[in-house]
Amino acid sequence: MENKIDPLVKDREFKEAVGAFVIAFYELEFGLVFLCSMTDFDIYNRDYYLKKYIGMSLEQKRNVISDFIKEQMPELTEVWKSINSEIGQLNKDRRYIAHGFMSYHIPSENISTYIREKGVINERLLTVKEICTLTKRLYKVNTGENGVNGEFHVLFAKTRINKWNRVVNDKYKIV
Repeated sequence: MENKIDPLVKDREFKEAVGAFVIAFYELEFGLVFLCSMTDFDIYNRDYYLKKYIGMSLEQKRNVISDFIKEQMPELTEVWKSINSEIGQLNKDRRYIAHGFMSYHIPSENISTYIREKGVINERLLTVKEICTLTKRLYKVNTGENGVNGEFHVLFAKTRINKWNRVVNDKYKIV
């Protein structure tokens, strides 16, 4: 008996995989915006500073956090380096998935994606399964161990608030 592939099922699987990846990346970017907002001096007006960072590129947000950690919270350097490295790799994958995919031919398992890097067009073939694996990596960097929207978020905020409380008078301390 011939194994037939339903093109509508394949189409739905592809769109679900890409959609889940893109949404997970948005969640990551918002987590970075929150961390950036904690780098400004006035923690009480953190919500105001959210607007400042929302329009920044991913690279700019990563740099703001990296610079702040280097200068103000060096004890978080090693954890941040690991997170930042994973974000960098996932961003390369995002470029192919969100900006570069050009064609997929149902019922083929491969999705052809093309992006321009330094004047050269690069092709990458991805499967739905590979996109789902990348999404799981995003979930981990978002909310897994040392996740931007999880443990690292709490560690960063707690460290930042403790440092704030050391330099302000009792009226402005955050408890």
